[in-house]
Amino acid sequence: MQGLLKLIKKSPILPGVSDYDPVIRQVEDPDRVVVPLDYPGRVRYFPTVEAGETVRKGQVIGKSRLGNCAFATISGTVRNMTSVWTAQSIHSPAIVIENDGGQPLSPEEIFDGPVAATDKEAVVARMRAAGVNPPWTFSGRDYSEGAIEDIPSIKSVIITGVRQETTVLTSQLLLQQEAEKVADGLQRIRTLLPDVRLWLTVPEHLRLWAEPRFSQLAELAFLPDNYSARIEREVVAKLLGRRIPSRESYRSHGIAVMDLEYVLATVDALDGVSPFMQKCLTISGEGIDKAVTVRFPLGTSLRHILASQGLNASDYTRQIVGGPMMGFAQYSDKTPITYNNGIFLITSDVKPFDAIAPCIFCGRCTRVCPVNIQVHMLNRMIEFGRLDSTAELHPEACHECGLCAHVCPAERPIVQLLHFCNHEMSHGERFNWTDGGNP
Repeated sequence: MQGLLKLIKKSPILPGVSDYDPVIRQVEDPDRVVVPLDYPGRVRYFPTVEAGETVRKGQVIGKSRLGNCAFATISGTVRNMTSVWTAQSIHSPAIVIENDGGQPLSPEEIFDGPVAATDKEAVVARMRAAGVNPPWTFSGRDYSEGAIEDIPSIKSVIITGVRQETTVLTSQLLLQQEAEKVADGLQRIRTLLPDVRLWLTVPEHLRLWAEPRFSQLAELAFLPDNYSARIEREVVAKLLGRRIPSRESYRSHGIAVMDLEYVLATVDALDGVSPFMQKCLTISGEGIDKAVTVRFPLGTSLRHILASQGLNASDYTRQIVGGPMMGFAQYSDKTPITYNNGIFLITSDVKPFDAIAPCIFCGRCTRVCPVNIQVHMLNRMIEFGRLDSTAELHPEACHECGLCAHVCPAERPIVQLLHFCNHEMSHGERFNWTDGGNP
């Protein structure tokens, strides 16, 4: 009984950042990069170089069937074509480049001058050629050629100036430090898509600062420093007044969601300044008094990024890429980092995996669920193999935000069970879920 009472009284605290360095630090080019070519649900590149070739930073090394480009993010020699596990636990073909210190391509060698935002076709072509896949188009892998005409036109564009993980500060810092460039990007999107509703999400504590700078360019949505209020699918639902099924793309519903970093990359692409070859990422976690945000070449290893800040992966029991709530624990510090926004480090002991602890039916998981599904009932059905009985409880509505697992006093693998259920039940086909009603 005492053990049960301890479980019920257990009150977890959501991780956050209490202090941070406002300066975005540049990570030096590593000795090698590993550039994955497959991003499920987004784009798949096919290599345009071969092992043994010498490449220069900014050179195209992969291209999708629609012209989306991947770039050499350092100058060097293509060592080989291999396969890697990405930070999202996806097995992907990849290109390995070893640094030789060579000169990068100049902007003039990469681009043929700037592109006006009024020329829609030229803008889309330039963005793809610069490695920025326009979210208001299709990626080339989600739709067959025959289905392209059925894609609804874009009605809403949401720019995320706030990351959903409260430990990730990339968008907030870029919003403050690149305000003029952000405004320029918003104006270009407004020119390019004049008939859409354009939103920009902003941290609540920046309200007075942001309103005079951006309110004439986009509708502003101010979000508190609270993870449950920042979950992307829920933010989209509140702005639109309806939920989008979690297993369906925004694009299939006439919505484009664009990270602030891609807005800045779009400006660089249209101005002919640089292709998208670098990414920002926040490092935080246990034992780190002040979170730091770095900018690194795509394909840099986790080990190199941490070492650049005097950190050693072996000093931590877990390195969570993406963030503590929805991120992925890495089995190797050699993992190449690409389109990720954060690293959360854990020093405390991690319990070895054991049999799933029994559910005590406290109901915390269901009460905290942002989409109001019966989490505790679903988990028990899944645990005992009654997958056919779960359909009426709509497991496909799950965002996999992690709130249920975070508050579970029994520390059950709730998200993993729901993910398993959706995978086993769908086999590539989604449930026929309705729009979900009002959020």
